[in-house]
Amino acid sequence: MKKALFCLMAVVAFAACNNEENPTNPNPPIDVDDATNAINIVVDNERLTSYQVVYSLIPEDKEAYYYCDVMSKARWESADFDAIRDEFNAALISYADMIDATYEEVCEQMLFKGDQLDFLSNAGYRGDTDFVIYAFYWTEEDLMRDDIFFTEFRTPSHVDSTESVAISFEGIDPYEMSVKCVPTDGVDEYYYYFDETTKVDAMLAQLEDENAYLSYQAMNVGIKYEGEQTLSHKGLKPETAYTAVVMAIDKKGYRMMTSAGESTEAVVQSERVESPLFESLLGEWTGVQTVTDGYSEPMVSEFTVTIASGVSDYDYDYRANNQLVALVDGWCDIAYYSVADLVEYEIEEPELKWGPKWVFDIAEGDVVTMDGYARHSVIGWMFFGDCFMLCADPVNLGVEVDNNFNVSVSEDGNTLTISSPVANYYPSLVYNFEGYGWMAYYYGASDIVLTRK
Repeated sequence: MKKALFCLMAVVAFAACNNEENPTNPNPPIDVDDATNAINIVVDNERLTSYQVVYSLIPEDKEAYYYCDVMSKARWESADFDAIRDEFNAALISYADMIDATYEEVCEQMLFKGDQLDFLSNAGYRGDTDFVIYAFYWTEEDLMRDDIFFTEFRTPSHVDSTESVAISFEGIDPYEMSVKCVPTDGVDEYYYYFDETTKVDAMLAQLEDENAYLSYQAMNVGIKYEGEQTLSHKGLKPETAYTAVVMAIDKKGYRMMTSAGESTEAVVQSERVESPLFESLLGEWTGVQTVTDGYSEPMVSEFTVTIASGVSDYDYDYRANNQLVALVDGWCDIAYYSVADLVEYEIEEPELKWGPKWVFDIAEGDVVTMDGYARHSVIGWMFFGDCFMLCADPVNLGVEVDNNFNVSVSEDGNTLTISSPVANYYPSLVYNFEGYGWMAYYYGASDIVLTRK
């Protein structure tokens, strides 16, 4: 955790170092050779590359907390260390309040104490550039001492890695594809990023130079993997080009970047199905389901549903695709937002994110099902992006992505029951957390029952 939170320290320090209002250093740094109780900083020159530095921190005071960061020498020469200290101290206090911890407890998590050997820093560097690693003690009595210890290093020129990662595509249909990544033996780790080709191209075009993706952006947007991986992507758009980008780091610390693209297939138009359900199911319904967030006790979610053949602000012919759409308001305490609502709120791509909505598929014999393959998003405007109704287990927190939901219609046509074909799994609101897998925003703990108003 300390390594992860070190990134937060770097962010705070980076912001402080860009403060141009005070171009002079109020606390002149001192070399460790001239100091007592110093923090010795040792760079491993054998592992130094244009994109990484490995260093050790050896404080003489083994019991004191201390702060450490790296910045370019150009920024170092005008850094305001008082601002760095103040901003990071404010971050410590805020973090303690957020997690209901003491100041001492967050210092333990977010600062260093004792020797830190072979610390790898490998984001934000570039070749032929001078950098400074600096550190200063942080005590409870006066928060900081005036002494700032440092050492300098210069990154060598860029060297292309001779290793590679082969990218291939499998299981392509209108809504999903899998990407297989096979690295050569000398690849230590790689960062994988996947998105629509137009979005990938725009992201790369906005970077300041050709080395920026290798230097830091791959780590900002990508997911880290090791070894051969087959990565499944669901909920894609039909007839759309996608690109997979890989930035690999080999065992010597050298880097390379590669990419490959593929397009999803077109949706095959289904033959028209005739069923009285296309008319009889239309109208207003009340819904109920027991749900849980996975932490709290299950609660009863009551909501309203409007089943329709289409919506006025979204140009899609559900009937032509043997479907009906349900506009859902209040399920899992989520209000319904139309395309027009999201336009008013200036949400990007509102036609893809409106809802909550469910799509009913009606087949021959009056068989009704709902998508359980993450093809049709339920909602897309919340923080987790596209969210789908999938089968999930509220006890073991498992998620299934390959089972449609059964929708049973009562004999009088006034009750609909939406259920999972998998035992102990229920309709749930689920999103894909890149790099971790499918997670539920709310787990269903019962079937969904709709009753006509």
